[in-house]
Amino acid sequence: MKQFIAKWQQAKIARLGLCPLPAVLSLVEGGRILVFAPHPDDEVLGCGGTLALLQQKGCAIKVIFVTDGAGAGSLGPDAPMIRRKEATESLAVLGVNDMEFLDEPDGSFRNSPRFEKKVQTLLQEFKPDWLFLPSVLDYHRDHVAIGQAVLSCWQRGGMPGRAFIYEIWSPLPATRVVDISSVIDLKKQAISRYVLPLSHCDYLSASLGLAGYRGLYLPGKEGHKYAEAFIEAEKKVAFRDMPQIMLKLRLYLESLLKS
Repeated sequence: MKQFIAKWQQAKIARLGLCPLPAVLSLVEGGRILVFAPHPDDEVLGCGGTLALLQQKGCAIKVIFVTDGAGAGSLGPDAPMIRRKEATESLAVLGVNDMEFLDEPDGSFRNSPRFEKKVQTLLQEFKPDWLFLPSVLDYHRDHVAIGQAVLSCWQRGGMPGRAFIYEIWSPLPATRVVDISSVIDLKKQAISRYVLPLSHCDYLSASLGLAGYRGLYLPGKEGHKYAEAFIEAEKKVAFRDMPQIMLKLRLYLESLLKS
């Protein structure tokens, strides 16, 4: 039996494409874009270049900052106020001025019926054509919990449109990429507005490095390219178990990292 399974697996591997790459995403024009960011700066790190391009295409963009950005108390008592100001300035660089702050506790976010009701209300009222949310595979606990909650609400609500999962601390097994080469300077400027978090960690170099690496997925060889990568949350029945599979993988990684 073991030999049979081994041969079956080898046959499946032999049929894999040589090097399949994520598809380049064609951007919607004049659409409604809703973004959930666990903390102020996640939106620009995860999809800032894409948001700049969507704004240029006449899209209405709204960003929801879920936690207060206090850094679990490690950034000082004024952190929520400072990061709210920095978020406003950062989004202005991208041409976005519609945002909402939910002020959930940073570092200890817990999903609840109250939060899910808020998410459902936002989805129903804003009616996004595209939804962006954090990854359940991410290393940050807030990102995992918020991504799981928002994705579950979107799936259960049977909302129209498309949903895209972005990456921050943990790279994704991407299915879509967006060429952000033309707006990489805007992304850099927007990240630079987050002076407080940058004083603790060089998110700027890390984000630009990841975008440069993701640029390898773009077609053509001319010049240095930058991209942002996403998983598109498919609405097919077969995908409905994927969030749970991703969460199980994240929990497995946690057990390995703690061992």
